[in-house]
Amino acid sequence: MLGAAAYRLDRRHRRVALDNLRRAFPEKPEAELRVLARRSFVLLGRNLAELLRMPAFLGPGWENSFAVEGKEHLLEALDRGKGIIFVLAHFGNWEYLALMPRLLSFRGGAVVQKIKNPAIDGLLRDMREAAGLDLFSKREVAGQIADYLARNGAVAILADQRARRMAVEVEFFRRPAPTTAAPAVLALRTSAALIPVFIYPAERGKYRVVFEPEIAIPRGTHFKKAVREITAGFTAVFERRVRENPELWFWVHRRWGK
Repeated sequence: MLGAAAYRLDRRHRRVALDNLRRAFPEKPEAELRVLARRSFVLLGRNLAELLRMPAFLGPGWENSFAVEGKEHLLEALDRGKGIIFVLAHFGNWEYLALMPRLLSFRGGAVVQKIKNPAIDGLLRDMREAAGLDLFSKREVAGQIADYLARNGAVAILADQRARRMAVEVEFFRRPAPTTAAPAVLALRTSAALIPVFIYPAERGKYRVVFEPEIAIPRGTHFKKAVREITAGFTAVFERRVRENPELWFWVHRRWGK
């Protein structure tokens, strides 16, 4: 209900969502785009409600609330002992992916950015710490993250929003989109596996979590070219998933700028 109300009342973000949807799906009629935008707002409301119920969710038997696909990609990467960089999109209830290290018994952390709203920032920090994540500031020294990966840790990075620093332009929905180069740079410097992960809303009491195959890491290629290829690779995976279920993505961010 909160999400639906926000769609009606928050004209600024509704306009951003619709502008983004028109760019991404120029072939779709306006009425369909408005339905998708409203559904995306409803999902955000649902995500907030699920975050607020996290203490109750982590009661006995919480592990049975997840169905995991592609676990073999995770295990293969852990066996190599070089660490894992999970690249995440604002898709489904992405914050519940913080529970994957606890569920699947590996050491996990996340690169986080301080949110302007102190209440939301505190809520997210509490939830991530309750899940057992090691948290790294976005401004953290890269060497500390590299050391964590060298000890076969797994670090999650949200990599689907417009980047202003350390960015490369790659295509997203047939448009140039400034995208963070951080996952690619870390992968090249540490030899960690780069794995996209997605989570889908609960159906019949289970969240579906999908570990994608590793993104190919070019070898013997100029560093900048390799960074661009890797970034384009995981962005293409993001686009494929968003095209399949556009209502599950975070459309209220100006992904391509104004």
